[in-house]
Amino acid sequence: MDKARKQRLLGILALVLLFGLYVAWRERPQILVHYDAQAVGVASYSFMENGEERLSGDIQPGEVRRFPLRPWRGDNYQVGFRFHQGSEKYTSFSARPGYSRLDLYLGRDLEVSTQPLPAGMIREQ
Repeated sequence: MDKARKQRLLGILALVLLFGLYVAWRERPQILVHYDAQAVGVASYSFMENGEERLSGDIQPGEVRRFPLRPWRGDNYQVGFRFHQGSEKYTSFSARPGYSRLDLYLGRDLEVSTQPLPAGMIREQ
């Protein structure tokens, strides 16, 4: 095999490898937090993996935040969230996520659900 052909094959192999890494990165497990658009104020969050805080910040009403998970996890892998608005409202959520996407819906009163509120449903006041 001549040198030019080897370089071409190595180039194609490198492109296939880079494409595979890109797809693995884009399709890695993740949690999406959807904050209710009708919420009154900003909610602060704290994201933990195996009891260790990894990310913290604020989420605005109507915003969706993405939390990527580790691709290789042990049997005891667990994630947790803490949400609060000042000192009066506080809630937490923890789970053992699978290997796909998990959607969490954060309501106006910081209630956490894995199902969105159905369209047209009126909340209890």
